[in-house]
Amino acid sequence: MKSFTAGLLVLASIQVAMSSIDPATFFNVQGNLTNIKWAHAVNSKELLTQALEQANVSMLEADVVLGKLNNSEAVIPIMAHPPKNTSDLSLEAFLNTVKDKKNITKGVKLDFKTLEALNASKEILNKTQNDLKFPLFINADILPGPVNANTTPVDAKEFLTQTKSFKNCTLSVGWTTRYGSKDNVTEGGYTDEQIKEMVKVLKEQQVTQPITYPVRAGLAANSVAQIKMLMETPGLNTANVTLTVWSSEGDKVDVGKLSTLIKEVGVAKVYVDVPDDLRQNLTLSSAASVNAASFMLATSLLILLSGYL
Repeated sequence: MKSFTAGLLVLASIQVAMSSIDPATFFNVQGNLTNIKWAHAVNSKELLTQALEQANVSMLEADVVLGKLNNSEAVIPIMAHPPKNTSDLSLEAFLNTVKDKKNITKGVKLDFKTLEALNASKEILNKTQNDLKFPLFINADILPGPVNANTTPVDAKEFLTQTKSFKNCTLSVGWTTRYGSKDNVTEGGYTDEQIKEMVKVLKEQQVTQPITYPVRAGLAANSVAQIKMLMETPGLNTANVTLTVWSSEGDKVDVGKLSTLIKEVGVAKVYVDVPDDLRQNLTLSSAASVNAASFMLATSLLILLSGYL
């Protein structure tokens, strides 16, 4: 039994080593991903400089669109949130700036709104991942979600096909949502069908990278059973599967239910990317965590079982 367990741990170590940089290890958060703090919409030189200097910020979230850099005529991948299509910061400059900061440990999450922006960025991303020194998430909303969301998602199959080459990155794949004060929607949740469709498309496209599922806090809090089903689905040959709980300012969130969700999934599996006032009201201290050996063993078993499912 000891030799079998040791073999599983070695297999897990190899699998993790071959995948993206593990944020829990990189940021030394002792198996508690809720300790990782985020900066949002880092879409200009000024905001990037500020975020890099903030000691309590670990992950830099930024948006990638096709547009013009300053007054140039060329259309290239830049950092901006639609409908803006101009910026003083290109994607290439953004990534190089983070990479060149020798004494600063930050990770990056790039949010792609269109396939066109992703396709135009592939050469830059490939160069970055060949010498990757920080966690890099590639994000897109690839399926329609709650509550009857009317925003057009990025095509799921094409997005997953285009990102298969980014072996050293974490794929952040979620649903479009219609919720919050902007849409005047305060009730709703993720349905069984939406969860099953996500799992189905990931299996069909044979995704092998680590995955994180971004879910909107107010909706996820009302969908504990559905989110647990998502996290516990076997058959995805990934080194790691996590949840990223996010929220917009003013969203209605049941704090008690959201705390329960995080506790039941476990802080070793949940990033919490929400406004400070919501974070401060969450009960995270009693949320379940796992030690490194237990996590690696569980990962190994999932990897082995996936071959039979």
